[in-house]
Amino acid sequence: MKTDRVKWLRSRLRAPALVFAAGLGACVGLLPGCDASDRAAPDPATLEIAKPASNSGDRQVGVAGVRLPDSLRVVVTRDGAAVEGVTVIWSTPEGSVNPTTVRTDPDGRAATTWTPLAFFAEQFAMARLDGGDGAAVGFTAIATPDPDAPNTVLSLSEGNRFEPADYAIPVGGTVNWFWPPGSTGHNIVPDNGESPPQSGAPADWPKWHVFRFTTPGVYRYHCAIHGGPDGAGMSGTITVEPVVSD
Repeated sequence: MKTDRVKWLRSRLRAPALVFAAGLGACVGLLPGCDASDRAAPDPATLEIAKPASNSGDRQVGVAGVRLPDSLRVVVTRDGAAVEGVTVIWSTPEGSVNPTTVRTDPDGRAATTWTPLAFFAEQFAMARLDGGDGAAVGFTAIATPDPDAPNTVLSLSEGNRFEPADYAIPVGGTVNWFWPPGSTGHNIVPDNGESPPQSGAPADWPKWHVFRFTTPGVYRYHCAIHGGPDGAGMSGTITVEPVVSD
């Protein structure tokens, strides 16, 4: 009886172990197949990166040094179908992008935000595939003066006027004239032919004109199309005040 009971106990202990071993072997056999299909990175040579047909964030106009209102976006495809999980690298020599590395979503899209350099100019950013052959998608943005800054004078088509028309600054101060959205056909022409310097031919938004005044005095200017010297029509004055020492 004792011998039979030992045999029975051994058989009961051995059965779960055999089942576990069989199950483990089956899982191990399945894992390589799952990893190969789920974790393999897409071959960059077979992928295409492009801006979406709409809402790409390209060619925005924004305030220099301030994050652009719209994100930059790309879409990654293979044979016309969206590809998920592809790493897109974002970069710019002017300002910053955040984040710099993004993986595409189920629609094949990746996005980032862009803060242009604090400099009034057209600026550039790009997106490329990680490990790709160098093909990239470019984006541009125009960084302008802040229309709400105290030293900005707006060139307005509504009423054809400068706002403010009369502005005072200390010597050494800078004035930023800015043509806001909707502004068309204006320029800056000095009454005395010297200061502030002429901004060029009449222009539309987006346009700006920057000048630093280093000599005290009253400087009059006008728009060649809608104003004239001595305060006629669309005109303005900049009063440059000397620095008063204590």
